[in-house]
Amino acid sequence: MRKKIFFIIAAVITALSIPVFASAQGNTMTISDAQAYISSNLSHGYLSFESDNITYEIEISALKDFYYNSDIKYYLFKSNGITVRADKNGFFDFDLNKVTFCASTSGFNVIYYYNNGSQKVLEESNMPVLYTIDYPQANSRTAVRFGDRPATVLNNENGTVVFETNFVGGFSVIDFEFNDVKDPAKWYYNYVNSAGALGIMDGMGENNYEPKTNVTRAQLAAMIVKSTEDIISYRIDPKYSFTDVQEGKWYYEYVMKCASLGIVDGVGDGMYNPLAGATREEIATVIARFIKLIGSYGNTDLPVIDTSAMDAELAELYIDSSSIHNYAKESVLICNKLGIMQGDSEGFRARSKIVRSECAKIFYLINRQISELK
Repeated sequence: MRKKIFFIIAAVITALSIPVFASAQGNTMTISDAQAYISSNLSHGYLSFESDNITYEIEISALKDFYYNSDIKYYLFKSNGITVRADKNGFFDFDLNKVTFCASTSGFNVIYYYNNGSQKVLEESNMPVLYTIDYPQANSRTAVRFGDRPATVLNNENGTVVFETNFVGGFSVIDFEFNDVKDPAKWYYNYVNSAGALGIMDGMGENNYEPKTNVTRAQLAAMIVKSTEDIISYRIDPKYSFTDVQEGKWYYEYVMKCASLGIVDGVGDGMYNPLAGATREEIATVIARFIKLIGSYGNTDLPVIDTSAMDAELAELYIDSSSIHNYAKESVLICNKLGIMQGDSEGFRARSKIVRSECAKIFYLINRQISELK
């Protein structure tokens, strides 16, 4: 259940069967009587255009009819394996004469023609455009780029790539790899690159991931937000502040969003200590907190923890259970029962620093689980 909710006008225009309100010349279709068409076909909330490589030309009078009809929420364009869902309000301007739309495997292209004779190729929409691409070789590492700008990939498996972006125009679909994570034999290869493809893990510069580097508390906040922002409605509450987390720092927004919802807290004396390495019990604690906010883990209900028996249960699981701070005990058990964080032969290693490859696995799997809720 995504925060961005789109509604649905069932209507289809095809190259083989052209409705009476439209005329086609070459590979361009001109819509001339939109209101009559809307009145007879409106039923679900979207206006659908479907054909093979046809450019749709809509005069401003028709576009106004679309714009003012409150029942129409978005346009749906289909062509050659690409479906684009575009919010109608992102494609209207009173100074326009007409607009052309074209959806093809090279991208979704929009051109504005103004009354003064000028024209503009739209490069960015003020509302997110949702794409669905048939891509048989899609896998967890499949990513989308508009030039060097990444789109937000929502799904990249089972022969389909779904992504959302404000960018309009041509795009490329690639199998993503960080420069320093190219060996498929590494246990973290797919986790790191799949998380990178989804945009929930950033590199450390020059497209390097640095998988063995410790995760800082600032990076942890960024990982939390990026992997869960489609489910959790983040905000910044001005009553929360840390003396060492100042506006202008790259991590300010992430730390303050997490702090405002009680997912992270400080280390005392009004400080967050953003550049300190995050420990395994800190990771377990913040994971348990945001899963509690969501209310479930994918299709799995949250486990009920008997706090009076926590010490005994942890002792059975980990030989170093006595090293787990009291504040983290319930969270460690929640993460264990959900299969998010396990220990090893040395125990849980609660106070050990966690590295970036480990976090890539944790947050990629969390993102895939909570995506079931979208």
